[in-house]
Amino acid sequence: MAWYDGAVFYQIHPLSLCGCEQESAETEGSHFAELAEWAVHAKKMGCNAIYIGPVFKADTHGNGIIDYHKVDSRLGTNQEFKIWVAKCHSIGLRVVADAVFNHVGRGFFAFQNLKRNKKASPYKEWFCNLNFSSDSDYGDGFSYESWGGYKRLVKLNIQNPWLVDYHFDTVRFWINEFDIDGIRIDAVDEWDYDFIKDLRKAVTQVKPDFWLLGELTDGAYPIWVNDKMLHCAANNELQRQLILAHNQGCYPLISNSIHNMSIQCPFVKLYTFVANHDVSYLSEKLNNLRHKQLITILQYTLYGIPALYCGCEFTADKHTAVPEAENAPPARQPLKLADHQNAYRQDEITRLHGLLGRANQKFPELLFGHYQELAVSEQQFVFARILRKKAVVVALNCGGSPVQLEIHLPWDVTEAIDVLDAEIDWEEEPRAGLDLSGCSKFTVKDQVLPIALEANSGKLIRLTG
Repeated sequence: MAWYDGAVFYQIHPLSLCGCEQESAETEGSHFAELAEWAVHAKKMGCNAIYIGPVFKADTHGNGIIDYHKVDSRLGTNQEFKIWVAKCHSIGLRVVADAVFNHVGRGFFAFQNLKRNKKASPYKEWFCNLNFSSDSDYGDGFSYESWGGYKRLVKLNIQNPWLVDYHFDTVRFWINEFDIDGIRIDAVDEWDYDFIKDLRKAVTQVKPDFWLLGELTDGAYPIWVNDKMLHCAANNELQRQLILAHNQGCYPLISNSIHNMSIQCPFVKLYTFVANHDVSYLSEKLNNLRHKQLITILQYTLYGIPALYCGCEFTADKHTAVPEAENAPPARQPLKLADHQNAYRQDEITRLHGLLGRANQKFPELLFGHYQELAVSEQQFVFARILRKKAVVVALNCGGSPVQLEIHLPWDVTEAIDVLDAEIDWEEEPRAGLDLSGCSKFTVKDQVLPIALEANSGKLIRLTG
């Protein structure tokens, strides 16, 4: 089993988390000691992997990389990042870094050479749609294609063999220098198929279990995620349906999304998220904030790789904002872990994330179990994750009234306990730190499981046969 098959991720956007200067690429900081505290916190939340990014030297908000071989000076130095990765590994956390390969910042060395030498630059083929008969908004003496309309992001020509080799050498450098365990590749569906295929071969030769995660917007998962291309992609479709289904009181939306994805990508575990650096928090999108708990349960229990975005585990979960325009830096508020030390004991959202993260590591059926729907209606959703003689049943009610359900099980059950009653020992290893001895039990008779659900509530029931 590869490490990523059992991963529970904690995502960090370090520039915003640490309150770094957003415009100056020359600002120096030292935040990896602070990020080490967040790594320990991620472990407490039941996570065993961290996705961090952007982390390499860039201008503006981090996507305009100007040096692929240096850590962003606003965060610290290469040596500090290397020590931080080693610290993560020492406490059982894998590290995946952000990789932006299809565009760079204007300070990138090859673009600076182009500005100086114009048509004589050896790097002119690295960039898309150069036109020396026109001018850019910056008076470069030529125009170029930008990424997403952001003029400070210069689009790269990924068809150029020299540039491809440069990118592959970059990833080898990251592996050898920092010992990272994977990369998340930005805007994959704008790329060339052969690039991803060759990249997978290249990284596998250096580190056989190196993981490739992609950001897809075209929905063509089977093309990009397979045994020759990406290992995984972010499940953007499910993320949208999780929110829409609860705002509309329509669980079939989620059921249909799961069904469609299982047809497209059978047996592929996609990256299951509800918030990240590009999308708003649940509290900004949900009509009923009590549904935040229900979506959180789904995030950790549906077939996929759960991913918790830093800050979402706190009731007061706002610390970043999505940029609204190119020249308007996002209004980011740093998040201080010290301000949330009481959350482990007092914040129900924190407790729920920690319990579910730990449950993923304690119960193999949540990682590898077969997904089976048991009941789906407009406002109730019941499914199981089944592995041999054990299962975890998830039952949700997004309606405003309590309901009593009778779920017919396809096998005999000797014990059924409510995992959400478990006690958490935050100082213990995740698997050991989940005490089930005080959990409520259900009476199963003639293979019928009775479940009482309060309004806007859910249950997580462990069954043993």
